[in-house]
Amino acid sequence: MRILRTANLAVLVLGVSVSAVAKADLPLIDAVRSGDVAAVRALLDQTADVDARATDGATALHWAVHEQRLPIVELLLDAGADVTAMNRYGVHPASLAAENGDAATLERLLDAGVDPDTTMPGGETLLMTAARTGDPDTVRVLLAHGADPNARESLRGQTALMWAAAGNNAAVIHVLAEQGADLHARTDNPSPSPGRTFSSTPVTGFTPLLFAVRGGHLEAVQVLLDAGADVNDTVSDGQSALVVAAANANWELAAYLLDRRADPNHAGAGWNALHQTVRTRRMNIGFGTPGPFAAGTLDSIDLIRKLIAHGVDVNARMTRNGIRDGQRNRLNRLGATAFLLAAKVTDVETMRVLLEAGADPLMPTADGTTPLMVAAGLAIWNPGEDGGSLSGQEDEVLEAVRICVELGNDVNASNYRGETALHGVAFRGANIVVDYLVEQGADLDARTEDGWSPLAVARGLSYSDFYKAQVHTAALLEKLMTARRIDTEGEAHRVPGSVCYDCLQTRRDQIRFVAERDTKMEAAFDPADRGNQTPVPDQTPDP
Repeated sequence: MRILRTANLAVLVLGVSVSAVAKADLPLIDAVRSGDVAAVRALLDQTADVDARATDGATALHWAVHEQRLPIVELLLDAGADVTAMNRYGVHPASLAAENGDAATLERLLDAGVDPDTTMPGGETLLMTAARTGDPDTVRVLLAHGADPNARESLRGQTALMWAAAGNNAAVIHVLAEQGADLHARTDNPSPSPGRTFSSTPVTGFTPLLFAVRGGHLEAVQVLLDAGADVNDTVSDGQSALVVAAANANWELAAYLLDRRADPNHAGAGWNALHQTVRTRRMNIGFGTPGPFAAGTLDSIDLIRKLIAHGVDVNARMTRNGIRDGQRNRLNRLGATAFLLAAKVTDVETMRVLLEAGADPLMPTADGTTPLMVAAGLAIWNPGEDGGSLSGQEDEVLEAVRICVELGNDVNASNYRGETALHGVAFRGANIVVDYLVEQGADLDARTEDGWSPLAVARGLSYSDFYKAQVHTAALLEKLMTARRIDTEGEAHRVPGSVCYDCLQTRRDQIRFVAERDTKMEAAFDPADRGNQTPVPDQTPDP
């Protein structure tokens, strides 16, 4: 079986060497490339240099293996061709045979003295190459000649089984598992960075199963679990295989893991699969890497129902300010329930499904932010970017807000900064929601801890280093306040240009400050205590 991938270094190297061959006087390589067996035999009889190299270092044997011309390979080997020759990029003939999934040629090279654990630069073994390209016979040949099934490449500590799992090569996984490949081996590369403002520290500790789960490879997952892999495997930060599946929108695979007895309440990272599914369902748009595309035929709402049927705690609270997936975010998720996360993106369908399962619609985050506040618009990064905040979604926003109010959310409750739901909708700019909240008794003159009213927010202020004003909402608030004889021109109703909320989000000290803040808040947070806000450290970093 011939499998050639243009992304592979070996194929690229041979591809660019065509011009190099043409410029040099290398008749043996020309004959090999053209497949002229008689010409190759004649040149060898004339004592042509069997190991002559092209400009890129490729020999006739490289080309014969690459072109899968076994009779010519036999001629070259009989003439004493160097089976260990490397081109200038460190590629051996045997690497090309493994790349092609050419078991017969590879076995001939091994019989001629090739080390079955031969590596390319970076530590890629022949077995890894064969596992990646997916031919089980090639893998069997290497294992029969003593290849180490648990050898690791040098960059990330990955094994052949990991490569087979990442490529969904189920037949190869079966062969490797039968021959002693470690199902529980983990990548051991150190994290390249401490994380960024909106991204957690890159995780390590991937097992073969976790590679297959991340890729959405159901067949590979089935084989690995049948062979004894742990369905509740976790990566370095504690995310379970089920959470990893949900994070990558692999809904059908996540459902299969539940059927294989994955723990729906596993929250080693600080959140469970229900939190993650709700988050992944409605990602931000317009900034950073787009969210994952769903794989399989199962819808995410059906996965939520299945998680509920398998006993997930619908009122579990996040014990870390986690799910930092690269999308811009101002909400501290510590203490958030799945219902609150759904309300944040006005995912009405999910809110209703969770309520049917007994979700608490009143549970706030650790800093006192309620489902109503986030549904109204509090902690939006930028209207039109955050999930549920596109223009034209106002009816959905209103419904999410209505659900929260009718189920008991206090329209005048405030969080640690004194912000209310009306401050949130003033930033969002949804006038139908302003009217509704005011009808429900929202205080038009509510002040934040800094002294700003909803009108001040709507008139404009800097959030996270950019300026946002909702002129149409400011006009409505002025009208409503005037009708109630509430002053609209005082200092509380205009935010000075020098004020910037959450501007720390884009400064160099943000990573340090957020890490310190989260460490303190997470240590003090009691998920069972819903009556008291967890103290929030001062947002001004130390000099």
